[in-house]
Amino acid sequence: MCALIVGQFDKLRPSVNYAGTTAAAPGYGWGPRIIPDYHLVYLLSGTAELRLGLQSFELRPGDLGLYGGGTPMMLSSPSDTPFVYYSIHFDWERESACPVHPSPRMVYCDREQLNREPVTLAIKMHDGDSFTLPFTTRAPHLEDIISRIAEEYRLQSFGYEIALRGKMSLLLAELLRHLREEKEPGSKRKIMPALQLLEQHQDRAWSVPELAHACGYQTAYFTELFKKAVGSTPKSYMMEQRIRHAKRLLLAGEPIDVIASRLGYGGPHYFHRSFKEETGMTPSEFRMYNR
Repeated sequence: MCALIVGQFDKLRPSVNYAGTTAAAPGYGWGPRIIPDYHLVYLLSGTAELRLGLQSFELRPGDLGLYGGGTPMMLSSPSDTPFVYYSIHFDWERESACPVHPSPRMVYCDREQLNREPVTLAIKMHDGDSFTLPFTTRAPHLEDIISRIAEEYRLQSFGYEIALRGKMSLLLAELLRHLREEKEPGSKRKIMPALQLLEQHQDRAWSVPELAHACGYQTAYFTELFKKAVGSTPKSYMMEQRIRHAKRLLLAGEPIDVIASRLGYGGPHYFHRSFKEETGMTPSEFRMYNR
């Protein structure tokens, strides 16, 4: 089956139609339905099942799903626990940057229409080759950009349409960069043990020498490799990861003092100050705005 070309990457003018945070109660789901645009789903907490035609994907915190092009879909919880996710509906290429909400144009269908292969999406690169987009990928480093898009859409301040287009362009560029690096990991493969430790033990405060030792390198060389692979120093990356984890716990309803202790901040005051420095909001404000 031929892939659907969504556009040429260096000529894209993406338009955000909707962006926000959604909390799904246990047992609740969406679909089967066919959306009129494209949909990016980023899981913040819990576990979700994304059904795209005949294929099913399990999404966990930090996972991203992407689909469209007429593919029948369902999004639901495979367990008796809730899940929270960011949702961005968008068009890859449209002259106007003004949002066009997808709800009035959604088509609800029966489960029989799920019995077909999902539409594979691809994007044409400037060298003429096309790059196939996976339906899901792991991309926790994109959470901050996604959250800024959701916040821009929520506020809808003057010029927000153009701001959304700029932020969405940045998100798509970072996503394509990430996907290309996944195919050609290079230095990222060398620091994978450190990345796995950071993801599997998010409540531990790792030192850079410990991470370097896990990869078998001297600290200075490891720091150089790390920055080349992910675009930031180990310390900056760990700080960003800890804030991402704090956001998930806040959205899950954890008390602020428990989060501060669990993530090793030493106390609610230091957590409050660090969170505001990184996000521009206090933990309480973040939780209130993303309900």
